[in-house]
Amino acid sequence: MVHRVIDELAAEYAGKLNCFVLNTDNDLKIAEEYEIKAVPVVLLFKKGKKCESVVGTMPKEFYVAAIDRVLKS
Repeated sequence: MVHRVIDELAAEYAGKLNCFVLNTDNDLKIAEEYEIKAVPVVLLFKKGKKCESVVGTMPKEFYVAAIDRVLKS
């Protein structure tokens, strides 16, 4: 579910953001670095700094609002 929404957002915001998928089982070091305790989680970064995190499966509008906040900051 989350992957489908993220794929849609990646297309809609093409040129404005990049989307990456992290498998926490395979990339444990990165998961620990960002203190990922639950999945799914969407982390939003701007200029290398984590600005927002969305934990759990949310409606698309929730992700859009978070992305827009980061892009406007």
